[in-house]
Amino acid sequence: MDKQSTIRTIRASYKIDQVENGWTVATSDGNMFVFADSKELAEWFCMIVGVPLDEKKPREDPLESEIRKLVKSYNLIAEDVDKHFVATHIRN
Repeated sequence: MDKQSTIRTIRASYKIDQVENGWTVATSDGNMFVFADSKELAEWFCMIVGVPLDEKKPREDPLESEIRKLVKSYNLIAEDVDKHFVATHIRN
């Protein structure tokens, strides 16, 4: 079975509607399922169809990662410098 015929079969077997408080799925055999949000619907549908739900985590930009490390280091150094000068100033 090719991809297009699989999609046609799925479309013929399930009727998905967005309703006021979530999503409903009506199957061709008369069963009705209600989901509070689209994530639940996607999880259920992937389970039924037999496709893994691939929740891709957003990849962090390497440059952004380096900038975060530099900012963290700068903040630690600035904190140490502040402590040193405040302690020295209080002693004098």
